[in-house]
Amino acid sequence: MNPTDTQRLAAASFELVSDARSRRLTTMTLLVVLAALALAASLRLLADGAAATDERTRLQQQNSGLRAEVARLQAELELERATHAGLEAQVGELNKQLAELQRQSAFVNAQRARARGMASPN
Repeated sequence: MNPTDTQRLAAASFELVSDARSRRLTTMTLLVVLAALALAASLRLLADGAAATDERTRLQQQNSGLRAEVARLQAELELERATHAGLEAQVGELNKQLAELQRQSAFVNAQRARARGMASPN
């Protein structure tokens, strides 16, 4: 630096001037950062939405499978109940037959005993 430059700088008045270029650069930088954050947030929401949609689809399929299983088990239960009722009716009928056969057997045994009683005095 030569002496005239130094004198000129020393003689110059000091003014505070806003730096429009710096302010514009700061504003643009801030806008770019905000846009990048908005983009990142949007991509994150999109990914979360896709994951939620996939999970919903999986749960709907699982729910459909469970409903089909419940329907099958209900039909099986109804069949078991009908079979049980049929078997109970059959057991009741067999018990009636058993009681009748026991009554007939007792009658026949009583007749035999009476016949032996009459035959033994000879």
